[in-house]
Amino acid sequence: MMRSSAILLSVLAAIALQPAMAACEYPGEITLPSGASATEAEMKAANQSVKQYMASVESYLACLDEEEKALGDTVTEEQKKVHTQRHNAAVDALNAVAGRYNEQLQIYKKKTAK
Repeated sequence: MMRSSAILLSVLAAIALQPAMAACEYPGEITLPSGASATEAEMKAANQSVKQYMASVESYLACLDEEEKALGDTVTEEQKKVHTQRHNAAVDALNAVAGRYNEQLQIYKKKTAK
């Protein structure tokens, strides 16, 4: 009986995790203009897009943390691993977008400084 209860609890926890994991919406990709051909307006719009993307990623990360907290003591090592992977992937994507934007901004600044 005790074993059946433990198995049932594990199954229920796994089922409960699935909707929670799906609740956090990963931000979509953004397109950045080429600094070599972009106008000032396009670079300003890109700056706003990057800021919005950063805010969206921060919200996503906060959602992931809330998901894990909601599981409380029932969180498994596998769930922790998935959380860490999702968190790290989002941070890596954020850093990549920031890096690409800064690269294009430097190209734009060199182009307009002439």
